[in-house]
Amino acid sequence: MSSFSDRDGTPGSMKGGVVPSENAQTDVELMARVAAKDPVSERQLLERIGGRVRRITGLLCGSPADKDDAAQSALIEILRSAGSFRVGTSLERWAETVAARTTLRAARRERERKNLLTRWLLPGTLPWGGMASSTSEAVGLDTFLGRLSPDRRRAFVLHHALDYTVDEISELTGAPPGTVKDRLVSARKQLRRMLERGGT
Repeated sequence: MSSFSDRDGTPGSMKGGVVPSENAQTDVELMARVAAKDPVSERQLLERIGGRVRRITGLLCGSPADKDDAAQSALIEILRSAGSFRVGTSLERWAETVAARTTLRAARRERERKNLLTRWLLPGTLPWGGMASSTSEAVGLDTFLGRLSPDRRRAFVLHHALDYTVDEISELTGAPPGTVKDRLVSARKQLRRMLERGGT
């Protein structure tokens, strides 16, 4: 795994660049058919972007238990939003943005639900938030990211995996740009410490 710089904007990217479509008009036509609920076109679109969307939502979620649901919700939203796709836009980049927005919106709703529940439950009785660690097992990138706080993880994934700028992340998450920068720096420091300690 590559090292990360504490200076904002220095990429430790896990992602190859998005290659623009060779035929943007064909993409527009495909999305128009998807918007018209053509099953063949829907299947073609899902085969093209499904793997990318699952990877993105998985990284943003952190929790393995939530990954499948998040990917399913994102793919459904992409199908529903097909009519908003416009020429001059990378289809893959557009799908990434829809997937990220859908996942972050669902995470905010879940956080609000949990905050409501905490008013009625004693501290320490909630069934989420704990994560066992084992230095005797190989720790993958998903596991490292899963140990970050949700805000740090999302900022890190959006910036380093998806190449979003600080301002774009601010718009997506609703956090001020300065807060986004702080989360990126903190996430990189925490990940570096975990790597140095073998995953703990």
